[in-house]
Amino acid sequence: MNILEAWKSKIIFGFYNHAAFAAPEAENGGFSVRLFANGTVLYQTYSLNAKCEPTIKESDRAVLSDGTVSRITRALAGYSKEIDALPEYTNNGSYDGTFYDFVFCGKYVSSINIQRTDLSEVMRENPDYYEKYRFDIADENTILDIFTRIAESMLEDGIRLYLNHLYVGENKIF
Repeated sequence: MNILEAWKSKIIFGFYNHAAFAAPEAENGGFSVRLFANGTVLYQTYSLNAKCEPTIKESDRAVLSDGTVSRITRALAGYSKEIDALPEYTNNGSYDGTFYDFVFCGKYVSSINIQRTDLSEVMRENPDYYEKYRFDIADENTILDIFTRIAESMLEDGIRLYLNHLYVGENKIF
């Protein structure tokens, strides 16, 4: 079960970090962040049960200011065409590592080992890889552009969201 799939129609932004390879009863099942239109941010950490399904370890909430929610909403609106064009899954050739699942205004997108990539550098240094994955690389760069804008907006209200970490105030959540 994917945490964000169940919530994608109720949130304006969501993020879920979880391992691509899961072991039963793993203590580290990742973390998620969900932003609702009223400014409530629900964040949770997970462990995995015997069936490798996420179970909530910790759960808490924070509230973003109206100004922050407005900046995030405007950023998402500014990327609406790009968001609509994103595929449900990107493929950069990775098969294990970390999944990064995103929801942008109801649009679900999943990536594995996402990273910002310079397309011109890849074209120069690895033309075969470039030909095979150039569209996915471009989509991943767009995803990271949107994610970065949202994370930068949240900073003003004390939430530091990164691909692999989350801090709320001075507390490291994950």
